[in-house]
Formats: sequence, structure tokens, C-alpha cells
Amino acid sequence: MLNPRRLGGSALALAAFALAACSGAESTAPLFAGGRALATLQLESPVALALSLNDRWSIASVAWYPPVNGDVSHILVPAEVIEVSDTVRAGVAISIVVNSIGENGCWQADGGTLAQRGDSALVTAYDRHSGAVACTLLWTDRLRHEFTTTFPRAGVGIIRAHGRRARLTDASYSSPIAAERTVVVVP
Repeated sequence: MLNPRRLGGSALALAAFALAACSGAESTAPLFAGGRALATLQLESPVALALSLNDRWSIASVAWYPPVNGDVSHILVPAEVIEVSDTVRAGVAISIVVNSIGENGCWQADGGTLAQRGDSALVTAYDRHSGAVACTLLWTDRLRHEFTTTFPRAGVGIIRAHGRRARLTDASYSSPIAAERTVVVVP
């Protein structure tokens, strides 16, 4: 959950984002049977986000596929999309956390899958909507999806998290997106 005290002078922009988020229709729940959907890794806002939220693009240790070109001031990403140690040991189990965005209080993390292919861990994260018609208007960028894997040999390990980009103002919009992060694998 975002801490308003850390946002400093950007409270007005955050309020505008919250207002935009609350004023639109539910953005994704009706589209998915059983309320389960690919996790939201990017969320488009109709208004520009606070500068402190846009800093995430410059400090992020992930690459996006497809790449986001141009202005990112309207796109929210989790503070840490992929949480993992920068350096891991070959053959030793490691923890990977993929954080997604809950657009309101009705969304929760709903697991996912991990496929290990040599030096690559391919993660697909899912979120679930409760199905409720009325939801709290609080959103979070910390819906945690926890996974464990092992990289078999020293070198570079790749973690690719698959999810989607959603729009606050368009319930029918959902576009596949992936975040990729590398780790150093030592013997």
C-alpha cells in the first residue's frame, strides 16, 4: 500500500489518480469467468501520476516486453514488480515474489505458475476479483505472488513475469505484458 507521507508534494496528483480510479466503472472484473485474471503489472490512468510514482520507471531493475515507448506519466507499475536477490547460488532454492496491482479492495493475489527452462524462470501471476459489486476504493501495488525456483548453473539467470496492462477507464482493455529481471548466479 502506498504511504501518503512518502509522496510529499504529490498528494494532489495522487488524489486526482484516486478520483479517476474511483469514478470509472470496474475495469476488469466482468471480463473474466470466476473473477480470475492475469495479474495487472501495469495500470493506465486517465491522469498523469505523481512524480514520486513515475520514479519507479527510472529506478526499476526490470525490462518490459513489449517495451513502453514515450510518455510513461500515465502508467503505474508496482514499486518492485519482481522481488529477488541480485545474486543467488546455483542449485540452491530461491524465493521470487511478483507484485501486481489491485485496482480496488476486491482484488487479491491468486497464485500462478512457474516453469523453469534452464537459466530462465517463467512466471505467470494471477489475481482474483471477489465478485462483489461494491468494493473499497483503496488500491495497492503489493498483491504478492510467491514462487520458489532453482537456477541449475553459474552465470546469469532470467526471471520473466507474465501479466497484463489494464486501463482504469476501459473495462474491455487488457494487453499482455511481461517484466524481466536478471540475477547473477554464482557457483
